[in-house]
Amino acid sequence: MKLNIDTNIECLGTYAERYVPNGYYEPMEIDKRLETMSKIEGLTGLFTYYPTGPLPSDPDNLVKKLSNFNLKVSNVCVVGWNDKKWKHGAYSTNEKEIRKQAIKLFKEGIDFAKATKAGSVLLWAAHDGFDYSFQVNYKKGWENLKESIKEIGEYDRNVKIAVEYKCKDPRQKAYISNVGKEMMLLNDVGLANVGGVIDVGHALMAQENLAESCVILDSHNKLFQIHINDNYKDADPDLMIGAISFWEILEFMYYLNKTDYEGWLAIDVESPRDDRIRSLEVGVKLIRKYKELADKLTKYSEEIEKNLEGYHFADNMNLIMDKIFK
Repeated sequence: MKLNIDTNIECLGTYAERYVPNGYYEPMEIDKRLETMSKIEGLTGLFTYYPTGPLPSDPDNLVKKLSNFNLKVSNVCVVGWNDKKWKHGAYSTNEKEIRKQAIKLFKEGIDFAKATKAGSVLLWAAHDGFDYSFQVNYKKGWENLKESIKEIGEYDRNVKIAVEYKCKDPRQKAYISNVGKEMMLLNDVGLANVGGVIDVGHALMAQENLAESCVILDSHNKLFQIHINDNYKDADPDLMIGAISFWEILEFMYYLNKTDYEGWLAIDVESPRDDRIRSLEVGVKLIRKYKELADKLTKYSEEIEKNLEGYHFADNMNLIMDKIFK
């Protein structure tokens, strides 16, 4: 695994929410955010939203602007959730015109990603799901979702489309709610350029084992993106990586380290009650530290694997503690 770290512009945002609509911070100018990011060792990419909002909408101008701060577009995220028209789902809704608009927007995002040389384009079906029994037709919903994503993937098979899962929020039940359903969907879509995402917070909230989810996607050549944060497995507040789930994330990084993944590890963290700049700095440092720990363990992978073969958990824990707690 090659370590590349990026983040999005909102990690230095105001963190406005329904409880504090005006945010926890005063707005930071875009150039100040980019300058701050450029000074953090190991942070080299910007996970860019499309439409781009406060950033330049012209791809060439955006690339030039980011290069002035020693940054580049890492991946692109098409925003198909921030308008009331998406409330019944952007990709699964029965409203054909709404699906058509969502697909058109995504294709524009693909063109933008190609122009900025982004690694992949994120598809998060935020509102595609349900809240009550007898609210949606599941068969039609899944069929619409599959056909929408298939059309998006076929638009340019040289561009990677990364589909993200999340068990709930904003809907109470999301269609693409866990890694298993995601793999089912990817299999039904059947395109090599349409893959999946491990969002650490989403996987934890779905009560998944991070390392297992990583193996599932990687073994099918579907590990396209990784988003980094943490939580208590009951919600997705985008807490700092490793602050809660140390062992799960260490195991995840150990298994990730054994893959050929060369994409980005995207910091997706909010720090409304702490210094947002310092939090981003520490987040990058934590990822690099976890990579160092994974490198140490990888040197002893033969012994670790031998213990796994015999289900010798205690022996592995003893070995790991001896190597990383010095």
